[in-house]
This record gives sequence, structure tokens and C-alpha cells, in this order.
Amino acid sequence: MLIAEFTIDHPVLREALRRVRDIEVVWEETYETETGLTKMLAWITSADFEGVEAAITDDSALAGFTMLAEVGDRRLYRLTFDDPGRDANLMPVLMDVGGVLQEAIGTNEGWWCRARFPDRESLEQVYQFCGDNDISFSFDRMYEETDWGVGKGPKLTAAQREILLEALDSGYLSIPREVSLAELSGRLDISENAASERFRRAVRSLVEESVTD
Repeated sequence: MLIAEFTIDHPVLREALRRVRDIEVVWEETYETETGLTKMLAWITSADFEGVEAAITDDSALAGFTMLAEVGDRRLYRLTFDDPGRDANLMPVLMDVGGVLQEAIGTNEGWWCRARFPDRESLEQVYQFCGDNDISFSFDRMYEETDWGVGKGPKLTAAQREILLEALDSGYLSIPREVSLAELSGRLDISENAASERFRRAVRSLVEESVTD
């Protein structure tokens, strides 16, 4: 099996990802209802949920939303796709080619995705689907899954790599610390909440890759 990591500019939540600073969207599930509606569950982290919900309302790919839960600066939303969202939905083509979406995280940089494919041809079909639907697609990396684990190196997004490198360069990881979380977030021009969340996700990925069985 092949694991591909790529970034796409998908129409679903495009407005929110472009307009709301420091937003992070963690995809949970996309499914169809018995009545034929396509829905998505996603956790959204933001310091401006008024802006998030205004952007969702203006999003032509979405027909509506429901907030299901709130934990700190994170909210779980159920989003209903409108025609543009359904037409650009990657899940049917992924299933048709035998692929599985493992993770999708939306930020101001777009949707970073990790998916498993049975072969290169199936990945090429998804790439072609994106091209046919005007969804920009850029490869980050591709590697083989084996019985001993997947890939070479930690599974980090570009934003997570950036904050770890900045934490190292700035002295945030020094003992004692040479900069505070506020100073670290200022270097990256993001909020403290976003910096903390991004840093913890990066560290968790490193631990899962390097320490756990």
C-alpha cells in the first residue's frame, strides 16, 4: 500500500479557511444520509467563531451547519454540502479506487491530507478528479506502508514542522526557556491558542511515530 500526503484547495470550508485567521479544521467523517444529503463532521479550532460561522453561511459549497459540541476553543460541527460541495466530494472517488482518507486538516494554507492507496494508478485517478473539478493539488510526499510501520520520519504538517523548528531556533525548548509561548506565537504571527494547539499536535505526532509500538 502507498501512503500519499498532499495539500488541496477544496471548495468545502474554503471561505472560512481563507477569511478566519489561525483557524484549524480537523476532519472526522464524511457520509451520506438516507435522503441523499452529504454531510461532514469536523472539529474547528478558532478564536473567532462568529467569523467562522459567517464564512460558513457565505460558503457556496455548504447548505447549512449545526454546532454539536464545544470544548474550550474547539467546536464540533456537522456541515451539510450544497451542489458544489457534493460535486467536489473526494470520498466517492477514493472509495471507487480502493483508497482510504486517514487524516485531513484544514488551515489558512488549505487542506493537508493523508490517504492510503493500493497503487500509483489509483492515486493518479484522484489527482485527475481534482484537476477536472478545479481543485488545486500539490504533493507533499509519498511512501510505502510496511509491516514495520509507515514512511520515513514523523507525520507532520508543514505548519507543525514550522513551529517545531521555530521553537528550537528561538530557545523555546531550551532549559530554562529563553522565550515564552506568547513570544513564540508572535514569531509565527499566530495566536497563543493556535501556537499551543499546533505545538502539542506536532509533539504528539513525533511521540506516536517514534515511541509507541
